[in-house]
Amino acid sequence: MIRARRAGVCGAGLAAAALLAAGCGTGGVANGAQRPDTQNGQQLFTQKCAACHTLAAAGTKGTIGPNLDNAFAVDRQQGYAESSIENVVLDQIRLGSGPIATYTTNKKFTTQTPMPANLVTGQDAVDVAAYVASVAGKK
Repeated sequence: MIRARRAGVCGAGLAAAALLAAGCGTGGVANGAQRPDTQNGQQLFTQKCAACHTLAAAGTKGTIGPNLDNAFAVDRQQGYAESSIENVVLDQIRLGSGPIATYTTNKKFTTQTPMPANLVTGQDAVDVAAYVASVAGKK
């Protein structure tokens, strides 16, 4: 009887920990605020992100950061929900990239320009994430 109670308490504790971990992050899901404005997101992307990122729908050809069409094409092919892509983009906006080390042909590591955290914030960040999620990786 005591073992059954301990197992039940342990199971409940693990379930609670899993629920808490699922809710933790960098500020919640993208759709927690007002509805995203993808037109505002496109304008902000062009102003703040275009110099670094390639995104065909925005007509940008940045080479410092990842090509966002390539980054999300496989996710789309595998059937990931657009909201999942939106939340990944929002987390990257909030967290930034930190310094990026690359290995060069002369066998040395170099550091590329990092993406700063919170390049856009609040509703603007949600708008940019929604815009990128709506177009990245689509043919």
